[in-house]
Order: sequence, then structure tokens, then C-alpha cells
Amino acid sequence: MVASIGLTNENLQEIADEVARSLSHAMVEGRTAFITTAVTYPNGTGVVVRLDQDDGNFFVSDDGQASLSAEMFGASHVFARVASEVAKRFSVEYDQRSFFILKVKRHQLPAAVAMIANASSVSVDRTLAALDRQKVKVSRELFVNRITEAFGSLAVFDATVRGTSKTWDVGAAIIEDHRVNAVFEFVTPAHTSVASAHMKMGDISAMFERPRTAIVLADYDKTDAALRRILSSSVDAVFAAKAEISEYRLAA
Repeated sequence: MVASIGLTNENLQEIADEVARSLSHAMVEGRTAFITTAVTYPNGTGVVVRLDQDDGNFFVSDDGQASLSAEMFGASHVFARVASEVAKRFSVEYDQRSFFILKVKRHQLPAAVAMIANASSVSVDRTLAALDRQKVKVSRELFVNRITEAFGSLAVFDATVRGTSKTWDVGAAIIEDHRVNAVFEFVTPAHTSVASAHMKMGDISAMFERPRTAIVLADYDKTDAALRRILSSSVDAVFAAKAEISEYRLAA
């Protein structure tokens, strides 16, 4: 149960009003207003929505801020595709630069500002997620190429390997004369991927007569250091997908 800490309703109302005001503020320049909203981009900065007055109506937009954010991440090519889909979802317009709504009435402004702010935020979030997926795809291709170069025809991808409790599907296995000499698992920074790999490889490593085990990270730097240590406890080696061929061979 949350304690009331002795606040009267009047005091609580004042505090609530103060918090509400702090979540959003506006700045006016001529016939244009800029409203900083409580909606945030992935980096934590508030989404700013622009209002332009025109003959009693308002033009509401994000002033191209989402597009600029994507450009700074080097993801303009991804953003263009994502933004069009987000605009449809939020029933707003997108003109290759800004999210906007035309001819908004005064009483419609709160809803219009909320829609534009959320569209702008979601578009950046989805762009970064798509960019991460692209990076993982490139890293996965590198993993396959490295394994192939290091072990040639001995490499079997998406192999099934026996552990102490069950059989597991692994990224790659090095098999010679029907014997599994080494197992490699490709792991992304996502917690679910890390947890799955730790359980899977730990079970394989616990076998009495077992293969060498290695975890190959899609993005070594983006994988939390604590998670890398956890992974290291379940396998013989943990390294980045972009590691040299010699490191792959040494792991086996």
C-alpha cells in the first residue's frame, strides 16, 4: 500500500499540475508555435511538434525532426520506407521529410499534436530496429562465410546436436567422420538470444564427451559485458562474428 505522506488534496493537486506542466511546454515565434511534448525519441529527448496558423486553421507537423534523427544515424534509406507505413498507421501525412496534418481546427489540436508526436517517435524507433536487423543479417552472413572459410566441407549449418538433456538446433557444427568436433552458436545482443544460447550451449558443454563450444556475437560491443561473462561461463570461447579466421579455427 502506498503511503499518503500527509498530503492534502489541495497540495496533491498543485503537485500534479506542476508535473503536468513540466511534461510539456511551448514556445511561440510569430505565427508559429513549437510544443515540446512528453513523447520521446529513443534517445530520451522530447518530440517537438510545430503549429503554423493559417486562416483560422492550423498546420501541425514534426518539422522533419524524425527524418533528421534518422539521417544522423545514417539510416535515411531505412527511414523513408518505415515512415510511410507509420504515417498510414497514425492516419497522418508524410512528404519525404515531415509528418503533418493539414487544416486542423483549434479544438482538434490536442489530438493532432499527440498523433504527430507519436508518429514521429515510433518512426525513429522502428527505423533503429530495422537498422539493427540489417546489421544482424550482415553479421550472420559474415559468420557463415568465416565458418565456411575456416572449415570447408566439415561445416554443417543449422545442425542438430545432442546435449545432456535433449537435442539442440545450433548455428553450425564441425563434423568429421560422424563425430561433432565443435559447435558454434550465432548470438545477437537481444536478451532472449543470449538466454537461449546460454541454456543451449551450457547443456551441450555439460556432456562428458563433448565437442568444443563457441558463441559468436553478432555485435560484440553492443552485447552487455555482464551478459558476455555469463555466456563465457557456458562455452569454451566467446568472440565477435568479424573475428579473424584463425580465431574460429582456434575455437574448434
